[in-house]
Formats: sequence, structure tokens, C-alpha cells
Amino acid sequence: MRLPQFEYFAPTTLDEACSLLAKHGKGALALAGGTDLLVKMKHRRVVPRCLVNINNIAGLDRIVYEDDKTLSIGALVTIQTLKASTMVKRQAKLLYQAAAIQSSIQIRNSATIGGNIGNASPAGDGPLALMVADASVILHGRGGTREVAVADLFLAPGKTVLRLGELIEEIRLPPAPPKTGVSYVKHALRRTDIAIVSTAVTLTVVDGVCASVRIGLGSVAPTIMRARAAEKVLVGQQVDEALVDAAADAAATEATPIDDIRGTARYRKQAVRETTRAAVLEALQDARTGGM
Repeated sequence: MRLPQFEYFAPTTLDEACSLLAKHGKGALALAGGTDLLVKMKHRRVVPRCLVNINNIAGLDRIVYEDDKTLSIGALVTIQTLKASTMVKRQAKLLYQAAAIQSSIQIRNSATIGGNIGNASPAGDGPLALMVADASVILHGRGGTREVAVADLFLAPGKTVLRLGELIEEIRLPPAPPKTGVSYVKHALRRTDIAIVSTAVTLTVVDGVCASVRIGLGSVAPTIMRARAAEKVLVGQQVDEALVDAAADAAATEATPIDDIRGTARYRKQAVRETTRAAVLEALQDARTGGM
């Protein structure tokens, strides 16, 4: 199956790329790894008039541990690079876990974290891990840059708050508090498949009590979502298995999945209960044994 015809640009700076995207409007799309975009183009689900290849822009493939202990990840860093990075494994363990179980190695070698975010899939592994890790993205446009929390980035499947002519430049992850445990649990038919349900958790324990917790769910709503009722069950409590079961039940109640080719809404709600229970218990154990 052939690609449709399109005009092609290969800018070497972010400003040039943003200007091209703004000039050509909604008919222009940015090309990074192409693992989602090119498939959609072949099936004519999207037919852009032009592609702006951003792979020649220097500096977008870097991973830097900043002086303030923020981890900065360029938009062109591939998923495989995240999986192979000792710095990511040490400083952003939840993102590392998500990258390690995302798709096949062939896809991971091409797919970028910026593209994973920009695709705005409710099943996206990278965005879910980043939201729960309280990450933000730096958006670059013709008028400069702005920072947006990953939690505030998504509007609907395939839709984000990016303005015309804006690109994701980098992702910023703040340091986790001491005694913070993490877990990413994905339920799929095969290990490399898109998630039927996924749950990401960060949980901080202070003096035996859950001081804070963030629980994120994927594939169960129009966008990735926080399970805030489930979080409220755990915060301020000495967490035991009964409390974890109650939090898992709350997460399943909050989820609003649909029937699709990967599973029914009813099945997904049951799966949310199991993935949330497993992820919270794993994060709790991680926190108790030292965590981040």
C-alpha cells in the first residue's frame, strides 16, 4: 500500500520547523519516527498535504540530568533509548518500566517519546507513565516556549492542547520524593500489543503511612486518566491488602471504558481492578524497600 502524495520539508532548526507547520496549517504534520503516522497515511486515515521531518534538528535526542535533579528528555529520544538508558532507569523508573514493555524492538528503535505523546492515544504507555510521574512538556512555537503538565495535555483521542505551529521540544521529569515506589502494569493479549488496560502508580511511604499516591489508568477513557477516588482511599493510611482491594474497586468504578476490538467495557472494568491491585502492591513493596 503506497503513501499518498505530499510535499516534504526537512528543517534543521525548531524555529524553521514551527514556521513551516504554521504556514501550511492543518494540512501539515510533523514526522519523527513515523511508526503511527505513516501507517495512518497508508490507510488514508490522515492525508496531509505536507510532512515536516524534524529528525535533522540538533539537540532533540538528548537525555540530560539537570543541576536541580530534573531529568530532561528530548522529543526525538526513541523508546528503545529510554529502555537502554541507565539514567532513565535510575531517575525515572516508571518511564523505564513503561518503555521496557512497549511494542516490539523494531518499533521501539524508531518510535520517539515525543511522537508517543503527540499521538494522544488513551492507550499510550509513555504518556501514562509521564502523567503519573508528574512530568511536563516544553512546547516550542513561533512565539517562544511554554510548559504544560502532561496531565493537562490531552483533550480527546488524537487531540492535544498544542497550538498551530507548536512542537514538543522536551519532556521534564521532577525528582521523586524519598521512599517513593513505582509500578507499571499492562494487560494485553501479547506482551507487545496495545494495552487492553494499563495502570501506573507512584506511592510514597512516610513512617509506615501512605503520604501520597498517584494512580493512572490507560485504555479506559477517552484520554489517560487519574483514578482520584482510588488515591483518596490510600492517602493517610497504613496500607494493607484490604485497603488495596478497596482502592482497586474504586478505580474500576471510576473507569469509563468502551467496547472495542481489544475487549468489552465490562471486561476492562474487571481488568482495571486487577491491574490496579497489582500495581499498588508492587509500588508499596518498592517504597518499603527503598524506592527511588
